[in-house]
Amino acid sequence: MEEKKTTNNTTTHIGEREIIMERIFDAPRELVFKVFTEPDHVARWWAPFGFTIPVCTIDLRPGGLWHYCMRSPEGDEHWVRSVYQEIVEPERVAYTSVFADEKASPVEGLPAQLGIVTFTELDGKTKFRSILRFTSAAELQSTIDMGVTDGIANTWNQLANYLEEAQSEGEFIK
Repeated sequence: MEEKKTTNNTTTHIGEREIIMERIFDAPRELVFKVFTEPDHVARWWAPFGFTIPVCTIDLRPGGLWHYCMRSPEGDEHWVRSVYQEIVEPERVAYTSVFADEKASPVEGLPAQLGIVTFTELDGKTKFRSILRFTSAAELQSTIDMGVTDGIANTWNQLANYLEEAQSEGEFIK
């Protein structure tokens, strides 16, 4: 299964057991890394349009936990637990993720995934590349069926808007 499509400035490649998504953001790499790794920033953009992040904690170190709740417009809560595997500031973050409960305990029977995000400097812009790897093609397909690729592309639209707004307000000059 090899599929490639471009939607909303995001290019998506779907392989046998992985999803690779790329987008270029009009912001410096250090800034994009910061808003991807600091909970106060993540809570303001990390969700598809209409969703909120009422809880977001990040312990940014190998073995550290990223735990958050996505709340749908209807009030449904989706908790996720990620454990950082590697942090190379401001170039790369690797983590494993699984759906969880509010105490960060993994939910049994749902697929885990390895996420690898790279941040590449491009003359003041950032190429943001996300790889999601699954243990099987069936887990990959289940994730696609849940609408994850569209959700990620939508979330990245939120990130682009957040970066633009924050830079215009000078919020990151500190």
